[in-house]
Amino acid sequence: MSILSEFQSDRSGSYQTLGSPATGVGMPEGPSGDSGPDMLAAIWRYRWAVIIPAILGAAGGFIAFLKTPETFKSATRLMFESDRPAVLDTMTGDVLGGVPSIDILRSQLFSDTVTKNAFEDDSFDAFRAKFNDDPRAFAGMSSKALQFSPDVQGTRSASSLVATLAFESSDRELCLGAVKAYSSALQRLFAEKHKSSRTELLRLITLATDQLQPKMTELEQRYRDFRTSAPLVWNEEGKAVNPHRERQLYLTERRSELFEQARQKSIELASIKSIAKEGKDPTVSLSIIGQLVGTTFDIPEVMQTRQDLREGDAELKQLELDQQLVPLIIERNKYAAEFGDSHPTVKQLDVELKMMKSELKRLITEQAERIVELMEANKVEGVDPAARAREAVDVILYASEAEVELLRQQIKELDSQIATEKSEAVKLARYEQENNAILREIERNRELINQLEEQMARVELTEEEGGVQVTELSAPSNAYRVGPNMAKMLSFGTFIGLAAGCGLALLLEKNANTFRDPDEIAEAVGAPILTHVPFFKGRVRKAKPDNPNPFEKLDPYLAVVHQPASVPAESIRSCRTSIFFELSGIPGGKILQVTSPLPGDGKSTIAGNLACSIAQSGKKTLLIDCDLRRPQITDNFASAEQLGLIDVLNGHCEHIEAIHDTPLATLKLMPSGPIPANPAEALTLSEMGELLELLRDEFDYIIVDTPPLLVVTDPSILASMVDVVVMTLKIRRKSKPNLKEAANILRNVGARLVGVVVNNSDESSSSDGYKGYGYYRYGRHTSRYYRKTKDNGPKGGQPRTPIVVSGRAVGLRASAAAAKPTSVAATTPINGKPEDDV
Repeated sequence: MSILSEFQSDRSGSYQTLGSPATGVGMPEGPSGDSGPDMLAAIWRYRWAVIIPAILGAAGGFIAFLKTPETFKSATRLMFESDRPAVLDTMTGDVLGGVPSIDILRSQLFSDTVTKNAFEDDSFDAFRAKFNDDPRAFAGMSSKALQFSPDVQGTRSASSLVATLAFESSDRELCLGAVKAYSSALQRLFAEKHKSSRTELLRLITLATDQLQPKMTELEQRYRDFRTSAPLVWNEEGKAVNPHRERQLYLTERRSELFEQARQKSIELASIKSIAKEGKDPTVSLSIIGQLVGTTFDIPEVMQTRQDLREGDAELKQLELDQQLVPLIIERNKYAAEFGDSHPTVKQLDVELKMMKSELKRLITEQAERIVELMEANKVEGVDPAARAREAVDVILYASEAEVELLRQQIKELDSQIATEKSEAVKLARYEQENNAILREIERNRELINQLEEQMARVELTEEEGGVQVTELSAPSNAYRVGPNMAKMLSFGTFIGLAAGCGLALLLEKNANTFRDPDEIAEAVGAPILTHVPFFKGRVRKAKPDNPNPFEKLDPYLAVVHQPASVPAESIRSCRTSIFFELSGIPGGKILQVTSPLPGDGKSTIAGNLACSIAQSGKKTLLIDCDLRRPQITDNFASAEQLGLIDVLNGHCEHIEAIHDTPLATLKLMPSGPIPANPAEALTLSEMGELLELLRDEFDYIIVDTPPLLVVTDPSILASMVDVVVMTLKIRRKSKPNLKEAANILRNVGARLVGVVVNNSDESSSSDGYKGYGYYRYGRHTSRYYRKTKDNGPKGGQPRTPIVVSGRAVGLRASAAAAKPTSVAATTPINGKPEDDV
């Protein structure tokens, strides 16, 4: 039969274990390790650990409610207002006003001054005796009972603040009296504080002003006397000017101009001398000199020459005229720069300069005309033009030398004047410094007086507006009961109990070290769960004379032969199908080892049921009991007295002699034989490996039952010889670390773990909270799945034909009278019913 046919034959079983093939221990598909505990599931499993602390916490809260005395509370609302202008803090960006922050107000409220004033307030007279007239006792109580908080949290206006003042106590009357006393004391504190601070500030401002005013008067009189006696000049702006320094600056500028003129004239004189010395023709020399000085000399036309001389002389005189007018021009430019060209003084100077230039020009012209007349009167006829030209050159040369010498004399004179003015200016520097010092002191005192006057105005304005005022928005309320609150205390106690109970439940869950769902098992070993085998009670059908039971001597827990229609049998067939798929991917894969972490996991029962199920599918199967310490398989098949595995390994018989028939035709059994003294050494013999290889060729599948992994080393020895390993696990305490350790052992020897069979899953679920797949809950519907026949139902039906696998009849769906059977598996229906999966 093919794998597909086998899978179809098992479709009535469970399918959720037929997922992806197992990857083995060495290559887990998902992340290994413990996943976080399911908190809600853990709390539900240990609900007793949660409920008991919750009840105790509620009881504690109720007891606390009964023992807590009643508490009363009285309150009033206060407004703090300030008329001072708000100021923006450039560092923080906050708007700051006259009202202090809530922290400062709270500190002032709990200060000794406010507490003492409240204790001495008239509204508190009736309660002083309660504190033995001791304000400190009242302060100690107020530090716990008094409450002060703003109505709006997190915000504060720059000019106002509203806060609630409350007092809690077990004395109803004391609450009202304390609130009234503290409200009155706080209002009185701000009123007295404002009054005292303003008075002191006014006194200091007045004292400073009285000291500064006489000093200011003295400084002003001193400055007037200084201006009268000081040799300085004050301009229209009132600034002191040193006349000698101004004259020095003017002379220095004039000297620069004359020095530049002298330099140019010296260059011109040197050129004239050179031309006069090197020129052979005086007329040509005169013409060149004329071009140099910018004048044309024409000897044939004497009148023209005279006219040019006259004009040249006029230009010289004009230069002298300009030199005489330079001081006046400088003064005019200075006034124009300070006051503008439209100033009356500037206009007057312009008129004077124009008149002086016109008059001087007339005088120079008349002088030149007179010279020409004298030259005409003294003219001599028949004079040689060359001689006249030579004389003209000499005259020009003489005039140029005279002009250069004149400029040098003027520069020398200016140097002398500059030195004199500089000396005089230094003498007046002391007066300038004294003038600046007096002005600075006057300005400083004037600023101080102005600041004091502004501060005085602010203080007077604050007095008129009232500064920071404290106003009661609502009268102190009558004391009302605020505690204790039974609902709150019960809720708090219950919450504490629940929190402690949940912590205890999680602690118990963490220390349980067991599995809660199938995913944890798959993640722990890196292999899937092949099936869940529910807990069942073994039961053997009694044989009757007309209906013998060939399985009567087999173990009652072999459900697949005793109860083939039960849920445990279906789960074993589901495991069988999964193993077929796994072995089909392994070339030559036939040998399957069944083991478990610890004794009591049911590995021998699972191995026997699995071998019977594979044999029922028509496969030639061999079951070997390799548990040489407690051979449970041998006992389950009642083969303790027959030859077995130890006899073969010792050479007492051939392997054919140690293989025995079972009630199932396709299932053979090799019992353990006599228990040896050294089981582990017996399995390590080379004969064991050779035996398995020999049997591989004779059987379709070989099931090997081995001891638990964590008890002895026998299963780890055989794990390296088989093709795949199936782990049987019973969910119980400490099963998680045990399974991990067993998987590590298989991983170390290189075994291939194809999956885990969870045994007794019903019982585990009820005791340890393990939640399996739950498919076996539908086992009660199994009997309704069979086809009705004339032997087992009222409607009757046709006899079913046997299914032939590899030439063998492995099942029969017919009545007992249909045909005579030829084999045990084909003749005897299991549990008196036709088997649905053979």
